[in-house]
Amino acid sequence: MPGALGERPGNGTRSHTLALFHQERFLEKWIKGCTGRQIEILCKNLGINGAETIRQKKDYLYLTGDQRLLPYLLVDQFAKFKSKVAVEDFAKRVIGEENLSACRINDQEFDKTALLFAVYHRNPADLQLIFHLDKIHKSGFARMRLTGQVHRPNQPFTEFLIPGMVTRILSDFDQAKGDRRISEFKNVVAHDGHHLLFIRRAERRDLILKAGEVVHGYRPEWIILDFAENAKRVNISSVSVSVPLEIANRLASAYFGKPCEYENENQITYSKQLERFLEILKDGRASELTLVEIVVANSPLEGSPKIKITDPESNPIGTAIGHFEKAVGRILANLDHIESIKVHYRKKRISLIFEKVDEAEGEYIVRYSDHRLNALERRSFESHFMETYGFPVLSTEKRFKHTR
Repeated sequence: MPGALGERPGNGTRSHTLALFHQERFLEKWIKGCTGRQIEILCKNLGINGAETIRQKKDYLYLTGDQRLLPYLLVDQFAKFKSKVAVEDFAKRVIGEENLSACRINDQEFDKTALLFAVYHRNPADLQLIFHLDKIHKSGFARMRLTGQVHRPNQPFTEFLIPGMVTRILSDFDQAKGDRRISEFKNVVAHDGHHLLFIRRAERRDLILKAGEVVHGYRPEWIILDFAENAKRVNISSVSVSVPLEIANRLASAYFGKPCEYENENQITYSKQLERFLEILKDGRASELTLVEIVVANSPLEGSPKIKITDPESNPIGTAIGHFEKAVGRILANLDHIESIKVHYRKKRISLIFEKVDEAEGEYIVRYSDHRLNALERRSFESHFMETYGFPVLSTEKRFKHTR
């Protein structure tokens, strides 16, 4: 009789037994690797009571079986490449103080995976929001505003920006574009008074893997349109330069009921302000900022070569600049000769460039590499410049219409 006691199991039975063995060993290893905070949240979520020590709780979790734990194992994998700030910012809004305390490492840090376990238990769909919000912390954004005057429609922008409307506008755009690429609507997320529209679209030609074969296709990109002030402003994150701007223009035109276009935001800073700022940096008197690099395109050395003074360990270089200027010549005197500087801010090196607008009037636009900072740090960095030095800083990212 097949399967009778004492009979040798067939290959299928042996394979199944081996698979179960490896599955159990994997589950055991995963539970063993979980932190105490993660174990506490898992037990709370699964209603496991009666165990006192973390070791006992791990034993209890193992006995619950893989079916109940599988979703959390997947959440653990989801957590690996998500920014801590995106997870913490979202979790603080939704999971409650008791769960936050259970996930806290110290006054400044949380256990990211434990937070995600709590978020998932509350509402699994929230992981999709975190997936999208994570992207705004890892991308630079071109800051844009509407040209001309528009009258606010009676319909709020949040009611206009619904999936059906967005999908139709994207479809019309793809048809008009005629490049055989599809713009996929993925999500709209309301966040801190902004409306974030996430679009996935084919971008560059590439060789891609499909059904086990390499075929010619397109590499996709994520386009994020961050609308503010009832669509009078938009921040754009993307790889492509013109397509996201064209989509934003179409959405604004449909909403305001007239042709609309966005342009790169420009805010003027005057040369005297920048000269004073550079002197403060050089002297080491800048709060929160350390000057760690300067690139001068037209130096006072013979032949006027480009020079770079930098400290890879992010130590201040003000003394070195002073020594150079005494020995060779001034390098901070002419703003037009300064290609870029780098400042150390919250353990990150941030590039600043001075974009000339009008030489005669001494007008510049100060831009910075905002992709190096997460969204919360960007707000703090920009506020610091306005409050401390009296001038604005904008992203180096820009978007332009395609010209044929």
